[in-house]
Amino acid sequence: MSGPLPVGAALEVESLSVRVRGRALVDDATWSAPAGRLTALVGPNGAGKSSMLRAIAGVVPERAERTGRVLLGGERLDALPPRERARRVALVEQLADGAPQLTAREAVRLGRTPHHRMLGFSLGDDRHVAAALDAAGAMALAERPLAELSGGELQRVHLARALAQQSGGEPGLLLLDEPTNHLDVAWQLELLELVRRLALDRPVVMTVHDLALAATHADRVVLVDRGRVVASGAPSDVLTPERIRAVYGVDAEIDARPGGVAIRYRRMAS
Repeated sequence: MSGPLPVGAALEVESLSVRVRGRALVDDATWSAPAGRLTALVGPNGAGKSSMLRAIAGVVPERAERTGRVLLGGERLDALPPRERARRVALVEQLADGAPQLTAREAVRLGRTPHHRMLGFSLGDDRHVAAALDAAGAMALAERPLAELSGGELQRVHLARALAQQSGGEPGLLLLDEPTNHLDVAWQLELLELVRRLALDRPVVMTVHDLALAATHADRVVLVDRGRVVASGAPSDVLTPERIRAVYGVDAEIDARPGGVAIRYRRMAS
C-alpha cells in the first residue's frame, strides 16, 4: 500500500487518451494542475471535459481503450488498484445524487467506503466525517435529510463526502464536474470561495461552462476541444478572443478588471 501523499503533490496528465469503438473521447491530452491552485477545464459541450475528469479518476466506459499516464505527486494513479485510487482521488460528478431519506451525515459517511473491505464504519470514520463536514461548511446540515436541502447545500454535502473519501484526511486530488451548475449567483460565489479554500493544500480541478467564471476564479485554465488540449496556463493567456473564436465559433470582447472578468459574446459575421 502506498504511503501518505506529500502536501503539495501536483497532478500530471501525460498523453491521456480514451477511445470507444475508435472514437476519441480524450485525445492525447497533456496538462498539469499544481497543488494550492484551482484549475478550470473549459470547452464547448461535448469537448471531452467530463470524460477527462472521469478518466483521471479511473472511471471509463466499458470496453474503452485507455492509454497514457496520470500521476499525483509522481505516483501513477492509473497503476493503483481501484480501492487505493479512490482513497487518493475524489470525483464529484455533475449529477451527484443520494438517497433522499439519508441525512447529510449518513451520506458523507458513505465516502469512507473505500477504506473498508466489508460494509461497516468505525469511530475513526466518524472523526473523518465530522472533519469533512466542517471543512465543507456543512456541519449545520449534518442531521437534515438530503431531500430537504437546497442545491447549494447539497453541493456542500457532496464536497464533504469527497473529502471524507480521502485517506486519513491527507490532501489528495479533488475533481469537480460543473460544481456551479444550476446554482444561483450567490451560491456560485459561496461555493467557489469554499473550493478555493480546499485548494490550499491540494490540486483541485473543476469543469465549468462559464468562461468569465473560470477567468475570474481559477488560477489555471485548460481549454479543451474535441478531446484535445488546445491551451493551458494562466486564464489571461488561454482565454483570448482568438482562441474563443476558434474553439467556440463566436466573437468575444474581454473586459478584465481587478474585481473580475466580463466577457461579451456576439455571433461571428457571416
